Amino acid sequence: MLGNLRERNQLKLATEQDRALSTRARASEKGSQDFRLTVRRWPEARRPSDCSAECSAQVAVNLIHGKWKTRILSRLRHGPARLGELRRILPQASKKMLAQHLREMERDGLVVRKNLSGRVLHVEYSLSESGGYAALHLISMLQDWSNEHLPFRTKE
Repeated sequence: MLGNLRERNQLKLATEQDRALSTRARASEKGSQDFRLTVRRWPEARRPSDCSAECSAQVAVNLIHGKWKTRILSRLRHGPARLGELRRILPQASKKMLAQHLREMERDGLVVRKNLSGRVLHVEYSLSESGGYAALHLISMLQDWSNEHLPFRTKE
């Protein structure tokens, strides 16, 4: 019981530290118009002992992890799109899930949200120059690996 309480307190502290770091990162990003992908550093107390290639690979996979993220990124490859257009292209996805994935990708620097509102709310999403196109390259490499190594595919 005491161990579980201690673990919960450590998890709560780590979550609060993550929020503080992301708040500081957003505050610094607001001051500049540079849309580079921001990489958060591990706090010293939480740094994994062996943060090698596996750790970096996990960060990359987490950026595109989500049922609809790869499909959204593939659509944005062809130009900016509104939420309604994405809903028409992906009718199985709920509006809530699409909006959530777009918010996450915006937070991670993969997508840029442009507010074009006049009288009517008009928001477009497009790929960011650095993170978005890099994520598409990652997806392309995963497709190539899949085509080459998955057992149910026949090599031609």
